[in-house]
Amino acid sequence: MPLGPGQRVLAVADDLSGAAETAAALLSRTTRTRVLLDPRTATPAPAGTTTVFDLDSRQLSATGAAARTTAVLTGLAPGTLVLKKVDSLLRGNLAAEIAALAATGRGVLLAPALPTAHRAVRDGVLHTDGLPLHTSNAWRAENTPPPRSIAEALGVPVALLALAAVRGPAGLLRTALRDALATGLPVVADAETDADLDALLAAALDVDPRVALAGSGGLALALGRSLGGGPPVPLPPPGPAARPLLVVVGTAEPLAAEQVRRLTADGAALYALDPGAPLPGGPLPPLRPGTTVLTLRRNGPPDPAAARATVRNLARTAAALLDTAPGPADLVLTGGETARRVLEALGVRELRPQGQVHHGAVLATTPDGRTVVTRPGSFGDADSLRLVARALRTPPARHAVHPPPAPGRPAPKPPRTSHDHAKGPFMNATPAAPAGTAPTAAEKSDALPVIAVTMGDGAGIGPEVIVPALLDPGTLTRIRPVVVGDAERLRRAAELVGLAGRARIVTVEGPGDAEFTPGRINVIDLGLLPADLPWGALSAVAGDAAYQYVRVAAELALSGAVQGICTAPLNKEALHAGGHLYPGHTELLAHLTGVDEVSMMLSTDTVKVIHVTTHIGLIDAVNRIEPGLVERTVRRGHDALVRAGVEHPVIGVCGINPHAGENGLFGYGEEEEKIVPALEILRADGIDARGPLPADTAFFLAGRGDYDLIVAMYHDQGHGPVKILGLEAGVNLTVGLPVIRTSVDHGTAFDIAGTGTADPGSMIEALRQAAALAPGPTG
Repeated sequence: MPLGPGQRVLAVADDLSGAAETAAALLSRTTRTRVLLDPRTATPAPAGTTTVFDLDSRQLSATGAAARTTAVLTGLAPGTLVLKKVDSLLRGNLAAEIAALAATGRGVLLAPALPTAHRAVRDGVLHTDGLPLHTSNAWRAENTPPPRSIAEALGVPVALLALAAVRGPAGLLRTALRDALATGLPVVADAETDADLDALLAAALDVDPRVALAGSGGLALALGRSLGGGPPVPLPPPGPAARPLLVVVGTAEPLAAEQVRRLTADGAALYALDPGAPLPGGPLPPLRPGTTVLTLRRNGPPDPAAARATVRNLARTAAALLDTAPGPADLVLTGGETARRVLEALGVRELRPQGQVHHGAVLATTPDGRTVVTRPGSFGDADSLRLVARALRTPPARHAVHPPPAPGRPAPKPPRTSHDHAKGPFMNATPAAPAGTAPTAAEKSDALPVIAVTMGDGAGIGPEVIVPALLDPGTLTRIRPVVVGDAERLRRAAELVGLAGRARIVTVEGPGDAEFTPGRINVIDLGLLPADLPWGALSAVAGDAAYQYVRVAAELALSGAVQGICTAPLNKEALHAGGHLYPGHTELLAHLTGVDEVSMMLSTDTVKVIHVTTHIGLIDAVNRIEPGLVERTVRRGHDALVRAGVEHPVIGVCGINPHAGENGLFGYGEEEEKIVPALEILRADGIDARGPLPADTAFFLAGRGDYDLIVAMYHDQGHGPVKILGLEAGVNLTVGLPVIRTSVDHGTAFDIAGTGTADPGSMIEALRQAAALAPGPTG
């Protein structure tokens, strides 16, 4: 049953990262949430407050852990709901803390499943990634053997609530739970999915609202859903690059080394501490602006016996490094013990959660004005630290550099302003007017993104759709467009579409020379097309010119002179004839911007689809699909939607075979081999990726609103439905570039080129989406 908005919630965890994870699960559903490192500093919580205590009991004796649990449960306000956050791998003083809960007389329901990390409970045994815990290597850093069952971990008899009861009718579940609680034993519940946990929570609150809940972050998320209260709070914008960011990696997880490597590849400084050293030898380097990583130098397998001393040394070193900073520094802390010790060294006793960068990576602020991200050591993929750092820091602005002039043309003038794309693609940001003043029309225009519009193949319909799209009344209210192309060709197109009297085609040397007034079309004129170029005919000259337009636009984007690119269609055969062997815009822009891998996304008002493979043959596409490529494609689509304002995208992932293989009936197990492993990793990171889905129904479900994005495995699987559902207003986006790029979702249409009948609707929509997704200028 849903809980009231005035519900008091007390949650306790045995380490700081678990406390922060719990607070984040409840944050969006409550108005006041706090994480306290010292329960002795707690003040009485008013109604509607969630208080999460870090008991710091992971390393205590069983007696000490039980005593701390009992202390915080004493004297609670009537009606307080109690949640004990347990480790999803059953580590720590689980038996002692559950016994302390049971001693309160409330009754205990223990549901440690964590579906997002593929940790399930079946027949009272915890499974991780499909394996019973005691047969996995999940306890490799512990100094005791893993338990063979949850009852063994507790050391007492338990009442088991089997999965069949959990998934039965609600009335039968309530009866089974009531009978189990009546035994006076801790009730251990089977669960595999979020729906299982939701059902357990609803039954528990119906049977006895005083029952003490115990579970992993999965049960905390279920409680958050029950509390209600609106969407998650959006993360604050990134801070300036000049403010130091210290990333402290205190985990022995094997993936941590790769996370650190990728972060240093982005330019972070690295400081490695010898595990046995109380402090690093010699003077500490000053903590510089930007990102610094402090980690342990690994010389072999971790030593569990020395873990606590090692973490304390790491924390002291972190505090000493922070003392060298010229001003306040922010923190990223991985591993609950590490996070606790570093904050203790800084005198921090409270965190105020703001949201999550990804599942388990919780962003919070401290009373002294720091931003802190905590994350369990075992959470996140190889890009976790990189994603966290980018969420906290705006990269330094780049100075605009003009591209070299075309042969025979004068050198361009310097642009009047310097722009960059420091906030990253898809992040809208426009400078605010001073308080008490209204921005002028010029100031409003200056805040709009500058978009380079490439003319595409001059023999196709590109010029004919660009002119009316740029004259559309809404265009100049959204963007400042500058065409990269051929001015004379655009003048001829204006005549063809009957707009010669309205369109003023003005040649400029660069975006800095452009003026944005109604009727004016600014063109960086490369002058590459002959005056007698026929419409609708394949031409190597037009193919080469189309390449040059894109090249110049990419250089403008990388220099920061424009904040996005919108492309008119090119012809692949003409492009090849002109000497440029690229399958299309997507691959060409990836090459020009130095990106190894990008994805094509098609967007309409009805459905959005991203492709795992595009311009290759079907047999080659099936061979190329593999879990890593599927995972990276979904992540690019997810990130694009989040940055465009979809806070929690629901993503449907198509299978390869008919009916998604129908459990092996069709194909040779491609779905299980190539797609399912990627989905498991994505879900563990909190991305709502569902599938593999039969492609013949996925698009119907997306069209009625079930999915925000469909992931197609190959070109025609995605293109066919999109063209049926929304060709006229379709837009092609390239996802994964360092700059936003949109495009019309149609070709050069040689059959109607030069007739003046082309529909500019897709170009208008492409410009609109460029406006919605591109950052504003920052210079």
